[in-house]
Amino acid sequence: MKHDAFTRGVEPGGLYNSHEIKILVCYMLNGAGEPMPRQAVLEIIAGNGMANHFETGNAIDELIRHDNIIENEDGTLVLTETGCQIADTLAGMIPYTLRERSVKAALQLSTRIRRERENSVKIEKLEKGCDVTCTINDNNQPILTFTLRVADRMQAQLVRENFLNNPVLLYRSLLAILIGDAQLTHGDTRINIDLK
Repeated sequence: MKHDAFTRGVEPGGLYNSHEIKILVCYMLNGAGEPMPRQAVLEIIAGNGMANHFETGNAIDELIRHDNIIENEDGTLVLTETGCQIADTLAGMIPYTLRERSVKAALQLSTRIRRERENSVKIEKLEKGCDVTCTINDNNQPILTFTLRVADRMQAQLVRENFLNNPVLLYRSLLAILIGDAQLTHGDTRINIDLK
């Protein structure tokens, strides 16, 4: 296949046909089950080599023009009833591996967006190092807040990323340690936690 601006970045097995790209977009939004930012949809599909970035953007625009997708004021995309029908009836035209990868990536991103909305990380640059303040919220009420001082901005970003990857695991682990459900072994250098 000739590689030009419209096929660049597409991995083997990816989509080149506009009609198929539109079906994949609908399928992914349907599988995510909630609105997704337009940029996130582009990054998932184009960033993972499923289709070309330009073609994916055009497919989204066309889906919006034909009322298969609604773009909210905040830039999130919502599938309409017609878009859901497209996802349900035409999904078989798209290779299973692409459907699976797109929905898996969409669900991971949705989970991450929700975690960032429900929890917060504040990084404060200091004269030497950074303070990283992480907060876990439940119904907009903080249930755990802690501040770590780290050596530099790179460490601060690592703390942020790892905290937002699974704040519940951190909360449950810390709670287990503090209430005595954790066991110290090997000269107090290893902590075994049974998360019930």
